[in-house]
Amino acid sequence: MAAVSVFVDDAIRGRLPLVCAKTGEPADLVVRVRHPVGGGAASMAWLLLFLGPPGWAAFFLVAILAPGQEYLTVRIPETDASYNREKRLERSRIAVFGMGLALVLYGIIFQGMFPALWLVSGAACLVAALVLHFKVTQQNIGISLDASRRWVTLSGVHPSFVHAVQLQEVGGTTRF
Repeated sequence: MAAVSVFVDDAIRGRLPLVCAKTGEPADLVVRVRHPVGGGAASMAWLLLFLGPPGWAAFFLVAILAPGQEYLTVRIPETDASYNREKRLERSRIAVFGMGLALVLYGIIFQGMFPALWLVSGAACLVAALVLHFKVTQQNIGISLDASRRWVTLSGVHPSFVHAVQLQEVGGTTRF
């Protein structure tokens, strides 16, 4: 997979070439992706809790007065098949995780026949949910904003998408 930097306005408004960023095929749709950017002032404030009551008061002030997490919403071209595959994987992950929790709880609460079987089955489902979680996050496109806040870097994109973006920039449709 590759990475490409685009002007922030093009990413936000969806003025990217209609090539799927995940597969490199012609895109059927444009998907809005909301991604956290920046640290947020309260991210390190949890360390104040170790300072006792004065730290707790400082943490309370930081939690109230500090700005929250900032998000960037970009529009990324994608094929319908790729989008459906990603949603199907996400639903499977949630279903397997829920089934794993239910089996573990059943094995703990109801001490009926073969409680170890329920616990082992539940643990296997939870491991499968973890594997699906890594597959889902591996398919996600990384979005980062540079320090000047003018350029968005899209990482984990298909090389054909990078080529199409470079052709679009040469064609003059990207504004600098």
